[in-house]
Amino acid sequence: MKMAHTKVLASVGAIALIISMAACGSDDEATGRKDDPIAGLSGDPITVMTIGNWTQPQLGTSNPEFPAGAQAAAAAVNAGGGIGGRPIEVIVCSDELNADTARQCAREAVAKKVVAVVGLQTTNETAILPVLESAGIPAIGVYPFTDVGLTSEVSFPDVSGFVGQTLGMGFQLAQSGASKVSTVVPGGLGGISNAVGDAVEIGSASGGASYGGLVQIPAKASDLSPAVASATEDGASVAGFATDEAAFINAMRTLAPDSMISTFPFNLTDTVIDSAGDAAEGVLAVDGLVPPTADTDGTKQYRRELEAYDPALPVSTTGLHEWMAMWTFSRVVEGIDVIDAASVMAAMGRVRDLDMGGITPPYSTIPTDGPYPRMFNATVSFQEVRGGEIVLQDVAEPFASIADIVDASAS
Repeated sequence: MKMAHTKVLASVGAIALIISMAACGSDDEATGRKDDPIAGLSGDPITVMTIGNWTQPQLGTSNPEFPAGAQAAAAAVNAGGGIGGRPIEVIVCSDELNADTARQCAREAVAKKVVAVVGLQTTNETAILPVLESAGIPAIGVYPFTDVGLTSEVSFPDVSGFVGQTLGMGFQLAQSGASKVSTVVPGGLGGISNAVGDAVEIGSASGGASYGGLVQIPAKASDLSPAVASATEDGASVAGFATDEAAFINAMRTLAPDSMISTFPFNLTDTVIDSAGDAAEGVLAVDGLVPPTADTDGTKQYRRELEAYDPALPVSTTGLHEWMAMWTFSRVVEGIDVIDAASVMAAMGRVRDLDMGGITPPYSTIPTDGPYPRMFNATVSFQEVRGGEIVLQDVAEPFASIADIVDASAS
């Protein structure tokens, strides 16, 4: 089956927004910051901004642990003397799941003359990157949700993003032994549902599995049995997600205990895993980086520096991604004499085989000839729930290439 790549990425931003609204949910809480992250450094600050869905006013929630990853990495650099005696100053801007607010964050970055946006993880990147592009400000550590994140000349994504996850779920199930894979999504998503189903089909075929079709769970359905029965016909495994993920997992385990499930890690919140209980064990997931539970040099450093920055905050995959973005930035700018947006942009374009501490494969920013020239890291990480937390499915092989699958999705 052939599919234009723009069809998938035109829709994943919308479906990601739906999932992100369900996944965000930490209550506002006091943090335990120990000290001033730039105390003792007298040089002119190197100002950067991090932008994401950090607060959700309409839900009454916030996730300070997310941007704290970037803040913790900057604080660690500052504690070690900064960049040539200059502290990194981090401006945190939440787009509040709103495109207009996201655009204002970008305009603030321009007004504040930041040298880079470091850590960009939002479904509203289409409102942000054009503003940054006009101002010549690089965005480092982009988690791409749309084709803009994978094509903009100022975008430096370090993971394959939402498109990697969507293609990767079917591939993961096939690689894990599924001979047939179906897609399950909530009803009422329109063309988004078909786009996700198409991506899962391509990923499944790449792994040698047949495709069982798309099943949509009716809105407000209290009985998931019909959807599960349809999706698992002939022993099919299932890729996708449900509005009530815990109820869906339990229904799958009851009605189709031999079928596997692959979903998005940020849909497997602590609340979902706790609610599903033993049924959550073995649920699979796909991301663009290893989970924070992994024992790599990078994840260990992230956990240490977050603890030093604010021991009250929990580790999280989003926080780890933010930390990695700032860690990348700090190492790249170390060798720059005059640090401004133009010099940072040029230096980022010269990155080759940068050690990412095992969080992702080594990082190079060489544009590709494929459909997404800024997909510098065409890999995914296969994960699963084990012992009540998300861990690597295979510690010995943490990354799977999806380069060929990405090309197939665009042909």
